[in-house]
Amino acid sequence: MMSACQLFSILELFHIADGIERARLLPRFVQVMEKNLLLILVIMLEEIQSKPVICVQFLSWNILDLLRYPLELLRIMDTPSVSMLWIRYTLWIPVYILSVATEGVTIYQALPLVNEAAPNSFHVHLPFILLIYLPVLALGASVTVWQLLKERKHQMNRWNNKKKRR
Repeated sequence: MMSACQLFSILELFHIADGIERARLLPRFVQVMEKNLLLILVIMLEEIQSKPVICVQFLSWNILDLLRYPLELLRIMDTPSVSMLWIRYTLWIPVYILSVATEGVTIYQALPLVNEAAPNSFHVHLPFILLIYLPVLALGASVTVWQLLKERKHQMNRWNNKKKRR
C-alpha cells in the first residue's frame, strides 16, 4: 500500500510543472526519487521491513506531507492562515531532520543485508554505492535545512509585512 501511495507522489512533479504548487522542480524531483529508491530497497529486503526505523521513516514522510499539503491547499484557495504558515515552516524542519536521520539508519542497517540479497553483478557495487550515499545524504540534508531556514525567514517576514500594511 505504501508503495502505491509513494508512486502517486510522482504527481507532485506534474503539479509543480503545471503551476498548481509553487515549488522548485529539481529539489522535489530529487526528493521523490530518493523516497522511491528507498522504498524499493525496503521492498527488496524483507528482513528490514519489520525494523522500527521503517515505521518511523514512513511516519515522518507522512507527517511531512500532512504539514505541507494543507498550506498548499489554502494557498490555492487564496485563504491564508498564519497558523498553517507557521506550522508548515517551523515544524517541518525538525521532522525533515528526523526523516533524513531515519533514512540514513535504514540504509546503514540495510548494508549487511544487501550483500546477501544483491544479484552477482551488483554484489560489489550496491553496498559501495549505498555507503557513498550516506555522506551525500548528510550533505544534501544540510543544504536543504539551510534552505528551509532561509525560506522560513522569508515567508514569516512576508506575512509580517502583509500584516503591517493592513
